[in-house]
Amino acid sequence: MKRRDALARVALLVGGTLSAPTMAAFLEGCTTADQSGGKAFTAFSNDQLKLVAEIAEVIIPATDTPGAKEAQVAEFIQLMLKDCYYPKDQNSFLKGLQELSDKDFMSASPEVRIEWLTAAEDSAYAAADQTAQRRKAALDAGRTFDEPGVPFFRLMKELTLLGYFTSEAGATQALDYMPVPGSFNGCIPLEAGQKTWAI
Repeated sequence: MKRRDALARVALLVGGTLSAPTMAAFLEGCTTADQSGGKAFTAFSNDQLKLVAEIAEVIIPATDTPGAKEAQVAEFIQLMLKDCYYPKDQNSFLKGLQELSDKDFMSASPEVRIEWLTAAEDSAYAAADQTAQRRKAALDAGRTFDEPGVPFFRLMKELTLLGYFTSEAGATQALDYMPVPGSFNGCIPLEAGQKTWAI
């Protein structure tokens, strides 16, 4: 399967919510620090990795199916940030992670964690709107526009969904999975409560 085909299927799976930098990361492949300018991220510290795992678990908690921790989403996010994102995106992610660490996210109650992540999501949407307005103004004036890094929570949520639903646990237990698919049936009735098919 080609990279573009895989991306198209994953984008459909997560509802077409992948940002341009995430799509570019798939379509362009790996980018070195020399190509993207600046010092590249190499790995999370142990504390950062635990924090990423906790945030991912809030996004996809364990229920009757495995959660993000069991699917090792934090390790996936670390690998994706290191190998596929520009330093500006890595720095944006690390800055957002530090803000949650400074608030002592690990000791917060589940309700407070959700409140903080909801605020981070609202901030990410607001930042995306401001970026779109600045981009339009620059292009209307005939100037180039330097895209800022993807806001922390948008990248966190995208990579959590991507990592989870492409993991073995997510694909085989949270989705309907057929290891050796049969013939293609374009129109079949869905039953109430039926899971989405894994890609």
